[in-house]
Amino acid sequence: MKFISFDKINSTEILERVEKFIEEYDCQEMGLDVSSLNIFDASRILLLTSAMHYNKYPEGKLKCKVQAKEITNLISGFSTKNLEIV
Repeated sequence: MKFISFDKINSTEILERVEKFIEEYDCQEMGLDVSSLNIFDASRILLLTSAMHYNKYPEGKLKCKVQAKEITNLISGFSTKNLEIV
């Protein structure tokens, strides 16, 4: 699986890019590399992307590379059953 990575720091631009990708491509399984982002921006992107991806692919999987495993603690209270942290 190829991971989409980002060279931009602006999380709003990243979310727009991901949303466009999900709309345009068949991506039942999708990978994101947010390891270059700070923990708060990465968490925001993971949660919103998880929701967008689940909307289109309820049975799909979203695999995400992160820099800090503490992100799992931040997002654990949210329903992200399609999200896998790697």
